[in-house]
Amino acid sequence: MNEQKYPGPSRMVKIDGSKVKSLRESKGLTQLYIATVVEVTTDTISRWENKRYPSIKEENALKLAEALEVELEQILEKEEESTKPDDKAQIIHSAVRKPRPKRALFWLLLLVLILLLPFIWYNMKQPEPVTILASRLLPPQTPANQPFPVIIYITTKQQGPFSLILKETLPEGCEPLVSDPPFTSFDKKTRNLKWISRTTGDVTTFVYLAKKKGEKSGNSDMTPLHFNGSVTLRDKKSADTVIAGSQVLPLAAYHWADANRDNRIEDKEILAAYDTFSALDYINYDWQTVDQIWSGEKYYWDPGKKEYVIQQ
Repeated sequence: MNEQKYPGPSRMVKIDGSKVKSLRESKGLTQLYIATVVEVTTDTISRWENKRYPSIKEENALKLAEALEVELEQILEKEEESTKPDDKAQIIHSAVRKPRPKRALFWLLLLVLILLLPFIWYNMKQPEPVTILASRLLPPQTPANQPFPVIIYITTKQQGPFSLILKETLPEGCEPLVSDPPFTSFDKKTRNLKWISRTTGDVTTFVYLAKKKGEKSGNSDMTPLHFNGSVTLRDKKSADTVIAGSQVLPLAAYHWADANRDNRIEDKEILAAYDTFSALDYINYDWQTVDQIWSGEKYYWDPGKKEYVIQQ
């Protein structure tokens, strides 16, 4: 009889909460940004920083170090070395013999501090919050069980680079197929699609293909698909930006490039598809089906076979 092995408890490590907070603030990161990367709540991050949970799971510590852009050893708590007897005597002796500061040195330091005050004030001025715009582009419609494109544009006037987290919640029954840049994670339970990326300013494009699963006998549920998402910046002064633009994708038995739904892809429609959704080239999109429907006389969607039937 084979002995069944059970996984042991997660390894725990001690972190230095003060050092975590200091690193986060020096890099201008918000607790929300860190919590999103580590996949915990902001309350948990606050408790870690205030040393209410000095020991955490090693896997969470690794994610925390990655979010702070440092090695794991830099946030671990270091054990204090015991002070030798000779060292204690030297410390007491030094404490007893406190030299009196010289007046000339005191006034010199004070003068230097006064001269440096304008520079210190200038460097302490907080930068203006980064302003970004996020917009989603959806096709006119799509049938179930067929890939459809989604494009998200991130626009900012400030010079980068900026670290950001893009979150997109897919509609019920939808799944992502491929994206550029590649998505970082996809949670099937919450349907949250996430990217951790960097933008250098101007316009950054995210494009992905998704598919709505239909019933085996053909899709009878024609409820429109609703999308929502947001962008989180590392700049602690910038609030989350909601993705605007297209929010609803109708389900219909027409190809996504057939804008007027006349069971044909005309010259203007194919040109509009190639221009408007040109970002599909980033994921090596196969335009063959679009070209074949455009070349044919008409087409119709066969829900049983889950494919387009082209009439020549």
